[in-house]
Amino acid sequence: MQKLLFTACLLITAPLLQAAGEPAPANAHPLTGTWSWSLFGGSCTETWHYRSNRTVLSTSGQEVAEKTYEVAKLPDASGFYKLVETVVRQNDKKDCSGALLEGPGEKITRFIQFNPQRNKMLVCEKASLKACFGPVSKME
Repeated sequence: MQKLLFTACLLITAPLLQAAGEPAPANAHPLTGTWSWSLFGGSCTETWHYRSNRTVLSTSGQEVAEKTYEVAKLPDASGFYKLVETVVRQNDKKDCSGALLEGPGEKITRFIQFNPQRNKMLVCEKASLKACFGPVSKME
């Protein structure tokens, strides 16, 4: 009887769950999702949508770029995850800092660290808190 009730509930709620969008896999990396931060007094915003298929869509100022990424599954002893992004395509426009990406094939290595709730992260040049920006906030 319980199995029948469970199956009926599943059949009733499945369309509702599907309408809400696919949930992230239970083993999804904390990076998966949409992240955003504003700089220069809020006059420019960067947004990154990290997908579970290891692609990312990023916008920064006028720049729009599609990249692939590799991120460490676990942090190092200092709590940093190594993140390497590779540009697939971009629109040759300037980002919030006025810089341009070199183009397809360019690799960008960063080190990220999450807060305990995993809804904010710092983005650093090295696995150190000496050259970082953020916090970047998770939007979903």
